[in-house]
Amino acid sequence: MHDAGGGRVAGRELESASGDSTSPSGPAEERPGHLPQLVGKGREVKYADSVPSAFASMLGGLIDANIEKSAAKHRDFDELGARVGIWVTDIDEGVTLDFQRGSLVVHNGLTPERDITIRAEADTVMSLSNLKIGLFGMPIYYDEVGRGVALKLLRGKLRIEGMLGNIATVNTVTRIFSVK
Repeated sequence: MHDAGGGRVAGRELESASGDSTSPSGPAEERPGHLPQLVGKGREVKYADSVPSAFASMLGGLIDANIEKSAAKHRDFDELGARVGIWVTDIDEGVTLDFQRGSLVVHNGLTPERDITIRAEADTVMSLSNLKIGLFGMPIYYDEVGRGVALKLLRGKLRIEGMLGNIATVNTVTRIFSVK
């Protein structure tokens, strides 16, 4: 397992649908130890923290939307068992995506025992969601977005710790994460 250090999480207050700020002392679904679910029935994406960071909410929502609209992504999601850290270097914030074969728990910050950890600036992390997926479910690196991602990887602006022993996991996560 990979665990190259923990990290901080930027503190934020989230607003409820009524516009009120939420806090850990709120209703049961907002208290620590409870895993709040995304709005809607049958969701497979949950949050470990009573108040997910904006970044955690955004990634959880992106993955949830992707698996809902694509049977192939849903199959990948159902088969993936891995703990993936994503640390955004320019905002000094991260999340851990704990894929549990058919469900996902999103944690604020980096938790221990990650299989892979992606470290990059925010625009690079978001460009990963724009990678096209080609034959055999492999990311395409020969178009403009793919070349940009590959160049950042070669220049060290995108680091994927634990990649060598987990290349299949990296490809599966990329497929689930991609909106293309």
